[in-house]
Amino acid sequence: MVYTRLVNDERIKKYLGGSGTTKVDVPAAFPYLYFKSQGQPTTSSTLQNQQCAISADFEISVFTSDSSSKAKQLIFLAADIMTELGFRMNYGPLEIERSSTSEAHRWLARFHRTYCGGDSI
Repeated sequence: MVYTRLVNDERIKKYLGGSGTTKVDVPAAFPYLYFKSQGQPTTSSTLQNQQCAISADFEISVFTSDSSSKAKQLIFLAADIMTELGFRMNYGPLEIERSSTSEAHRWLARFHRTYCGGDSI
């Protein structure tokens, strides 16, 4: 649900050539947003041992073929949207060094939020 809300937000949707939640070696189109779940373990339980809160962590990478500054702008835009969804950035944004000039430019950030009963994702 978080992924869908992020990539369907009109502020970022108009700039993306593609997006996904499955790692691919070469994105089909640039700019590309890769959204990866880092896990959602239980953080709190009721006295009846039922899950009542989870800790959601996500990693977002933005790839561009033309310039690092474009990837940087898009990762900061994604960060703004994630913040509006109640997440806090706990890593990045950080530019990932390229090993060759033929590789795509990549920026990465990680986000965290605790969801409790009644919260919408």
